[in-house]
Amino acid sequence: MKKRLIQFALMSFCICLLLGTIGASAITPYTTYTYDVNGEMVESPAAYEPNKVINANTVLAGLNSGENENASSRYSASDATFSGIKDFCTDEEGYIYISDSGNNAIKVLDKNYNLDLVIKTFINDDGVSDSLSKPSGIFVTDTEIYVADTGNSRVVIFDKRGNLSCIVPEPSSDVFPENSVYTPIAVAADKAGRIYVVSSTTNYGVISLNRDGSFNNFIGPQKVSYNAFDLLWRSFMSDAQKAKAAKLVPTEYNNLTIDKEGILYVTTSSIDAAKQQSAIESRSKSPDYAPVKKLNPNGSDVMSRNGFYPPSGEVKVNSMLTSEIKISGASTIVDVALGPSGMWSIIDQKRSRIFTYDSNGNLLFAFGDIGEQIGQVAEGSLTAIDYQGTNLLVLDKSTDTITVYRRTQYGDLVAEALQNTIDNNYEKAVDYYKLILQFNGNYDSAYIGIAQSLYRSGDYEGSMKYCKVAYDTENYSIAFAALRKGWIEKYVYLIPVVLVAFFWLLSRFLKYAAKVNKAGIKFKAKRTLKEELLYAFHILTHPFDGFWDLKHEKRGSIKGATVLLVITVVTFVYQAMGQGYLYNPYYKGVNFVLTISSVVLPVALWVIANWALTTLFEGEGSLKDVYITTCYSLLPLPLLIIPSVLFSNVTVLDEMALVNLLSTFAFVWTGMLLFFGTMVIHDYGIGKNVITIVGTIVGMAFIMFIGILFSSLVQKIFSFGYNIYVELSLR
Repeated sequence: MKKRLIQFALMSFCICLLLGTIGASAITPYTTYTYDVNGEMVESPAAYEPNKVINANTVLAGLNSGENENASSRYSASDATFSGIKDFCTDEEGYIYISDSGNNAIKVLDKNYNLDLVIKTFINDDGVSDSLSKPSGIFVTDTEIYVADTGNSRVVIFDKRGNLSCIVPEPSSDVFPENSVYTPIAVAADKAGRIYVVSSTTNYGVISLNRDGSFNNFIGPQKVSYNAFDLLWRSFMSDAQKAKAAKLVPTEYNNLTIDKEGILYVTTSSIDAAKQQSAIESRSKSPDYAPVKKLNPNGSDVMSRNGFYPPSGEVKVNSMLTSEIKISGASTIVDVALGPSGMWSIIDQKRSRIFTYDSNGNLLFAFGDIGEQIGQVAEGSLTAIDYQGTNLLVLDKSTDTITVYRRTQYGDLVAEALQNTIDNNYEKAVDYYKLILQFNGNYDSAYIGIAQSLYRSGDYEGSMKYCKVAYDTENYSIAFAALRKGWIEKYVYLIPVVLVAFFWLLSRFLKYAAKVNKAGIKFKAKRTLKEELLYAFHILTHPFDGFWDLKHEKRGSIKGATVLLVITVVTFVYQAMGQGYLYNPYYKGVNFVLTISSVVLPVALWVIANWALTTLFEGEGSLKDVYITTCYSLLPLPLLIIPSVLFSNVTVLDEMALVNLLSTFAFVWTGMLLFFGTMVIHDYGIGKNVITIVGTIVGMAFIMFIGILFSSLVQKIFSFGYNIYVELSLR
């Protein structure tokens, strides 16, 4: 009772908070949304709302107010200005570190956005006054500030009070291609002291260095792609031209960050847009054309891409959600930020949007727009992103401003659900996910989250139910595998009994069929339907003499052939209705007309086309012979497809290939029987039979074309007659 009261109180509190969220989201100058399994946008309550804009005026006002007495006494109004901000980052205490490239300075704001520190000049290791030149990337650890000093082609490390720790010089030239230039634009460091640098003029991956500047290795080289024209053109280039062209290869990576385990998150905008979009539409889990990767120290991509679509930004690239601006094409990803509760975000510079994912690659929400209101960013100006606690900060390079987005109560619910899942508090996580669904019933990530929480708590059937709602076949498969394991352990002694009984019955049936077929060698004027159907099993393994006797000894008939055709039709109807969920997750019912036609129509076209063609090429088989032979060749389909459908209900994703192999073998076997049967009844050689088969397929296509043309003509004649009737009736 106490637990229920706590849950009710929690739910009531969250509902009140969400009501405020929904009201607040109405004033946000953008739409927050996710994508469903069909790639359609689904609007959701705002997870973040614009709260504040940090610019030179706000920093100057704080400096003049004297809130930070130490900074007010040390710095002047000119130190509060910004000119060409390239990057920024935050630390655990909420301080913001800004790379002010135009002023050749690093400026630090406290958690209240007051100026706290300015780094411009310093005394280098040689005791000489030194300064930064066009700094771009910046990274902060618990004790140090790492600056990509782009203009000086080096990385400079300071302590948290701006004192020089060391200078990481340019790596030795022998590790780079001839005439290449080292241009660091982004930097990160791990706990072991290794430094990772992205150079805008280096195309071999992330550069790993030691603090003394010694080179370790390149990490995660990007897959290079050329189109057909590029490959053809390169074949005509001289060595000098190829070398020049190599310098024009786009930047491999444009930004990076690192998590507490030393895993690098890197972004790139140099991938061919068509290939990137193709990977999204095909729901590829391959990192080959991914604009964001998660690299371990060996350079291998370890990112989970278990969402409906891979984490690549926009899915529906022709979206009109951007305010009255037509923007198409794959997202241009320029930065990545790691947030609380396993969240991480990327920014699409092309559309000025933020996409946030969980640790499994599920899209939690996307928001942002192009414009001039607070919360909007100028087109092509969204450059950097980072988290400040629960706040999300983004940089607009065109105005040198940083917009602070405050997480709403709806966003808090999402974060709490994720955090409780990470902390193994699965019952609490389910409660939060259910609250989320009350305000966003189309939020598939919530269904997936509930399913994962139920799975971890041992409720496999409940997990499978929620996976079905979200069309999450991967997690469904995992839950079903656990449930199946329980079944096997429970009925471990019954399984071998069932298998032995099945194979014993199968062997008895085959012996009986062989006995009936052997007795049927004697010529009979009329055979029973049972004899005709059992003879089909003889043809399965003896196609040459089987089809010969089928024609000349009258071992089959139109009646038997039609029964086999009906059995095949029923098999495909059963397949459409009875396949396991993993094989047909989007099942919406069976179109019986279409399913039946998919079997009967090809058979009819084959029979007519083959008979018509072989009549011209001295074929000995009649129309009746072709029909009987074709239908008897279909037997492998029901024999193997029916078991494959049964197996599809007890197999998981990793075993689908075996079930598909069974169905594929059924079609191959049928094709072989049809090939040999056609050769026998028409008394053709192999070469002539191959030509006849190809001609029959062409004939089928021609008959279909004539049929479509004729039906279209009839439809137009009927429409014309009906229009005349309507005109006459009105007069």
